[in-house]
Amino acid sequence: MLLVSKKYLIRTSACLTLACCPLLTVSDLLAQNETTANTKESKTPGLPSKFESLSKEKKESLRKILMEAASLLNGIRVQESLEKIIAAESIVSDFGPLYNLKGAAYSKIRDFDKAQAEFERAVLLDPKAVMTQFNLTEMHFVKKNYPLADKEFSKFLSLNKDLPKETKALVKYKLLICSLKQEKESNAKEILKGFDYLDDHPAFYYSNAAIHFNKGEIIKANSWLIAASKIYKPAINQVYNDSLIEAGWMENIE
Repeated sequence: MLLVSKKYLIRTSACLTLACCPLLTVSDLLAQNETTANTKESKTPGLPSKFESLSKEKKESLRKILMEAASLLNGIRVQESLEKIIAAESIVSDFGPLYNLKGAAYSKIRDFDKAQAEFERAVLLDPKAVMTQFNLTEMHFVKKNYPLADKEFSKFLSLNKDLPKETKALVKYKLLICSLKQEKESNAKEILKGFDYLDDHPAFYYSNAAIHFNKGEIIKANSWLIAASKIYKPAINQVYNDSLIEAGWMENIE
């Protein structure tokens, strides 16, 4: 759903990008831990192992299972994806990307309570995982807890100052929507000032649309969406559309 430079821009409900990004983390971690490939596995029979104790073969098996799970999730085969993820859980007990992917699967079927629990587990295992931090905060947004989403997205930006500009724009766009939902239009307009019609992302257009949707000005809002559709690729527009859908201003036609 996103360009390579925007790997942290995740539509949690759609989860298409989310299903792919953890695999990059899986591959990276597997590579980083090759020095422990010959470590003898230490586990209680019948219980999953710690990631660091897995043999090279088990790590490769884990990688393949998670890649298959992500592929199934991208293909909207959620139940089959969950079966793969559960199989991976029998191999390892402390691998954050696994639970991030499991949260993505539950988000796909809009079981946000279960998704949030999985993202919380992933964050506990890897507190520095930016992608998972975003996903957890997104749960507050899709559950329409706008005051908490506002607080956590602001915290997310303050803790991750080196995010790509496109990622920052998406988060600020969500903050704008949170402000509108809290009847703080002046705050929303202040955020809007940080966007420009020449940006490489459609935040300027979608933020204007959100402001008009919030006022019930549907025709004006749609004119901004039409303008964005003529400039930006459908994939990135869909990321921004998704937030309008979650806000209740657009219908989900999937």
